[in-house]
Order: sequence, then C-alpha cells, then structure tokens
Amino acid sequence: MSMRVAIDVGGTFTDVVRLDGGVVIHDKVPTTPGDVTAGIMAGLDRLGPSAAAGVELLVHGTTVALNALLQGNTPPVGLVTTAGFRDVLEIGRTSRPVMYDLQQLAAEPLVPRRRRYEIGARMAADGTELAPVDPAEVRALAARMLADGVKAVAVCLLNGYADPSHEHRVAELIAEAAPGVPVTCSVDLSREWREFERTSTVAVNAATLPVLGGYLDRLEDRLAGAGFGGRLMIMQSSGGVMSVADARSRPVATLMSGPVGGVVGAQAISAALGGADLITVDIGGTSADVAVIDGGRPVHAEVGRMGHWPLLVPMVDIRSIGAGGGSLARIDPHGALLVGPESAGAVPGPACYGRGGTRATVTDANVVLGRITPGRFMDGEMPLDVSAAREAVLRDVAEPLGIGLERAAEGIVKLMDSITSRLLREVLTERGYDPRRFSLLAFGGGGGLHACSMAHEAGLARAIVPPNPGTLSAYGILQADIRHDRRVMVLREADGLGDDELEAAFAAVAAELGAGASGMACVLGADVRYVGQSSTVPVPVPHLGEGAVARLVDAFHREHLRLYGVSREEHPVEVIRIRVAVVEATPGIAPVPEPASRGPVTLEGGAHERADLVPRDVLLGPALVEEPGATTWVAEGWRAEVDDHRNLVLERVAA
Repeated sequence: MSMRVAIDVGGTFTDVVRLDGGVVIHDKVPTTPGDVTAGIMAGLDRLGPSAAAGVELLVHGTTVALNALLQGNTPPVGLVTTAGFRDVLEIGRTSRPVMYDLQQLAAEPLVPRRRRYEIGARMAADGTELAPVDPAEVRALAARMLADGVKAVAVCLLNGYADPSHEHRVAELIAEAAPGVPVTCSVDLSREWREFERTSTVAVNAATLPVLGGYLDRLEDRLAGAGFGGRLMIMQSSGGVMSVADARSRPVATLMSGPVGGVVGAQAISAALGGADLITVDIGGTSADVAVIDGGRPVHAEVGRMGHWPLLVPMVDIRSIGAGGGSLARIDPHGALLVGPESAGAVPGPACYGRGGTRATVTDANVVLGRITPGRFMDGEMPLDVSAAREAVLRDVAEPLGIGLERAAEGIVKLMDSITSRLLREVLTERGYDPRRFSLLAFGGGGGLHACSMAHEAGLARAIVPPNPGTLSAYGILQADIRHDRRVMVLREADGLGDDELEAAFAAVAAELGAGASGMACVLGADVRYVGQSSTVPVPVPHLGEGAVARLVDAFHREHLRLYGVSREEHPVEVIRIRVAVVEATPGIAPVPEPASRGPVTLEGGAHERADLVPRDVLLGPALVEEPGATTWVAEGWRAEVDDHRNLVLERVAA
C-alpha cells in the first residue's frame, strides 16, 4: 500500500487529492449534507474499484464540529467550576463586539446557568491548595447533572493551569458516578491563564465531543466496509494533523480543520516562491477564508475565536465571512443590494446547478456574465442551466432595482469583491502590515474569478492563482505534518530568567509531548510583553543555550517595533508563556519548476485551457483560464503570466 489521500469536505463540494506513485491527482464530488460520509465514499469510489483498500494514509479535513457549534446542534453540557465563578461565561471580558451599536445583545452562553455547578475546591495562582476536592460534593453534583439531562461535562477550576490535580480528581469522580458521560478538563486542553477563555475553550470541547465522536464512528465503519485498512488522521486548526483518538478527545482542535488545509498548501507555494509574503483567500461555496503567510510561515492567533467563543488552542489565524459562490443576492426593504451571508449551500445550490435552487447567487451572476462556461464547468461533468441563472438574477435583483440583467450581475460580483477585499485590508492593517508587501493567493472554486478585483481594491501588489486552485485545501491537508502543540505559563521578567531555566522549561514541555522520538522535531516560541501590557507578542525561539534570553528580548523589541511602530528597550520585559510544537514531518509534495514544452506566447482575450499554458505564456485581459473545478477571470487592463511553477501571476497593466 503506497497511496496517500486527503479529503476536504466543503459546503458545496468534497475535494479529493491523492498521491499515488509520485503523481498527484485532484478531484471533486458534490458534498452530501444529509450524511457527509456518503460524499467521502463517493470521492474514494472515483479512485477506482476497491481503491480504499489500497490507501495507506487517509487525512481528513472536517467542519462537523464547527457546523454543529455554529448551528446550535450540540448536546446539553454541564460545567463544573469553582464556587463564585459560575457566571464567567456570561461576564466574559465585558467588551462590546460592535463598539457603537447601542442595540446589540449579549450572546447566549454555550452552557446555560442552570447547568453550571459550583464546588468548594480551590487552588491559589501559584498552585497551592486552598481547599481540597470533596468527593461527596462531586458525586452529588454528578447525580444532579444526570437529572438535568447533561450529556457531556466540562471541568474548569480557578487557577487549574497552575496545578491540574483538582480538575483530574473531579473528572475521575464524575466518571465513576456518571459512567458513559464524557468529561473534559480544561487543563488537558490549555495550561494557560485567563479564566474566561479557559472556560469557553473547555465548554466548546465538551459540546462538540459527542458530535465529532459519533461522526468518526460512522466514518470508520463506512471505511472499514470499503476495505480500508490504512491510517486515518484528522486535520487540526494548528496546521498539523492528529490521530483519530486525539480528535475524539479534543474536537475543539479541529474547528478550522478544512480551511487551514488551504493555508498549509499556501505555505508550500510560498516556499517554492522563495518565502514570498502572501495573504490568502479561499472562496468556496459558502464562505471566504483569509489568512496571512509572513516570511514563509502562517500567522497564528494568540487567542483563537469561533463565533462568539474565544479558544485557547493553537490555531492558524483565519478570518471567515459568509461570502462565497453560493452566497444569496437580494434586495433589502430599503432598496439596497445585499450579498450573503446566507448561502444556497450544496442543496439546493445556485439556480444554475439545476438541483432545485431558484434564488440568485454569486455563481449565477458569474454565469450570466459569461465568466463560467456552462459546458466546461467541473470538466463538463456538471452541466449548468444558464436560463435558470438569468431568471434568478433578473427576478431577485434586476427587476427590483429597475436595471438590466448584466448590470445586475455585475453589481452582485462587485459587491462580493468589495466585501472580501475589505476583509483583506482589515487583516493586514490590524497587524501592522503594508499591503504593498503582499501578493494575494486566491484559491478555492471561486478565488480565481474574483482575484483581480480583490487585489486591486485591497491595494496588493499582485494576485496569484495556483494550479488546481479548487482543491488546494485538500492538497495542503495531504502534506501537513503530524503535530502536537502546547503552551505553558512562565510569568517571569526576562531580567530574572536564566538561560538554563528557559531551556529547562522548554525541555520539560517537549518531553511531555514526546520529543526525542525518531523523526520528531521541536519548534519553539514564546509570548512576550512589556511589563504592564495586556497583550503579548509571539516571538520564535530558534536557538537555546547561552544568550537565549537576550536574543529573545532583542527579537521581541524588533517585532514590537514592526507591529506598533514603537519599541521601549529601556522598559522591563516579561516572558508570559512558552510554546512548543513537536512535529513529525510528512514527505513533502511541494511544487517544483517544470520546463516549458515550447516557447512562450502572448494571447489576447478568449477562453483558454490552463493545461495548454506553459511557463512564460502571457494572457492579456479580458480572458478566461479554465480548468477542472475552477476558472480564473483575467479582467480588462490586467495581464496573467505563467511562472515556472505554473502559477498564474496576475498584474494590473492599465488604469
């Protein structure tokens, strides 16, 4: 067995990428919302008869836990916490999500107050026991939870990060008193301070644990029935993959499982381009996902966020909005055109799909404008109904506004581009980046259709559309490394922290994660701030030993200057936490330069097969570049050149 397969389930299509005998093959099948495992098996069936039996490694990106969380389809959760801290989930940070909206309402906590239970056990911030765990008290709470219909339990005790023994003891007692009810301890997910974020994280994990567990059971059963005997791994939000067993216990680590695959694929493209700085946009059927590759590495979030819930788990910083090919276009009661966030999804889908959808979408608008060729969509396997697309855009947008059909379609596309480009600008400027440094890497089924306009409106240098952009997320998942992350509090001023102490702290965490095993490597970092600051700055730690603390402080000053335009070398610095990632590298399949089969040519206008283009070919817009699963629109006044890795590099040449 030598075949490796990656499967990414999206809102509209399920992407399949396989590596077989050194050859990478890309494919797509429709997602089956009622039971996504059916779409996965359909994707595997396209590999050939009994192909599942020949797969050595299957890596899966899934949004099952995320969708259940966002849709409110999670089972009743009970939260056990320290007396006096029952309302942490509601109090939160007391910040206003929208600063000047006087009508906004606080988000409903994931665990309602009636299912939040207090106990008297208590730890001090330094790990000193102030009050022990009372077994009788915990057993009584377990009985109450069963009576209240609790299906999963989260345990988060004050200062648990300083000493995990209380949380683990409470979990043991609940497991004895309520067998079969899964229990999650916050200390097994995060060894960090910030009580609200810790509580939010463990509540989300407990809520999604039964959901993902049930899904993985169904998936494993179907795979076994198809003869699969290889290794199944799950993509996690940090950019690495983990075992099914880890995913069952830590579903919170899988929430961005699908979108992060595209960032890993983008990282490989950045490496092939010499560490190019990229801002990525993945436009699928339901959303647009944006991330940053800085100096060849994805930017991670200090505190992740999913909807209203902050999460203290390692996550690539991905911002998402409801703007994709299936986003619905409509006129609001005041006569304004709106696009998204509601989506037609996979079923019924855009009107042009012919699956029962009747409402106008972004995809329908692109069909009306001739930017998607009906007979060549999905390599001709999925014919499009142009008449249905025109009827939907006419009825939903053109007639209410009293304008022509093409103008209405153009308005839908321009609004879509405006929404996504605004997110691109926000992501870069809030991190202190100059947009002119970055190229836009546009992928997903719709990325290439909107690349020129998004790059121009966001002030970016150029746009790049990689080969097979519709399956880049699955391509990234296929080559993601096995990765285990942990962040641990240090809380020491740098002046009082010795090089040997710093090295010992890193070594202890690395040993917990299994570092030292054959093929495992460590990636080290620290979160640092000036004394008195609230937020921290992540700083890589490439070398330990003599002078490590001084190098860390110097690197922090430089990064603080880059981010905020100021540094205070005379001000004391403190190391808040250290970060360790233990990585087992997966054999890479990074793109390599390909020799051209002929001399370059310059083409003007028309529609072109991407497979027919060779490095140094140039297309002058307006033009279409078509390939299975995606189309790139080269706008008027733009040129597209094929580089040595067969990327389309789009640049504006005329006002």
